[in-house]
Amino acid sequence: MPQPFKVDHVIQFGPNTVLERPTLAAEIGNVCANWNLIEQQLMMLYALLMGDYLPKQPPGFAPPTHPVAHQIFDALNALNPRVELLEKMLAWRASKDEVKNFKEVIWPGLRKRFSERSMVAHGVWGICEAYPDALILVPIYGNRMIWKKTDFQDVSHRILEEHKRLATLFSSLYENRENSRGFE
Repeated sequence: MPQPFKVDHVIQFGPNTVLERPTLAAEIGNVCANWNLIEQQLMMLYALLMGDYLPKQPPGFAPPTHPVAHQIFDALNALNPRVELLEKMLAWRASKDEVKNFKEVIWPGLRKRFSERSMVAHGVWGICEAYPDALILVPIYGNRMIWKKTDFQDVSHRILEEHKRLATLFSSLYENRENSRGFE
């Protein structure tokens, strides 16, 4: 868990500062890459649900995913509109239990992880000689915090746990589609 930074030390921050802590810079990249797995899974889930409306199954897609769904989802540049769109499709195409699971378990978890990912990805990071194995988060408002490797790894782990929940829902919906439409 990140620890509060004591104000009696100097923080250096600016262009390329995180590169002076290459291991921690890689951890920031890993948090972002792991979050991108969630974004991709959300898009695939939406495309799977839209695929029910293709007039003909495209070769190599079983069950089919709708190519236009990818374009629609990609055009929305924020998480909330994407999830609102997905929730509407889930309400229409998924079981009540699957919708409830998404709304009550998956989506609240994704919001928490999105907040953490945003803090890591968009934070202003500095370094301090007193903490050679850490980066210092310098927020506009709030306390400066000392982040060590395990702090970034903890965020990545929590993101991957949410990805597993989302992947489980995707698998369930995939199997339901496959069974109901008899895909080859």
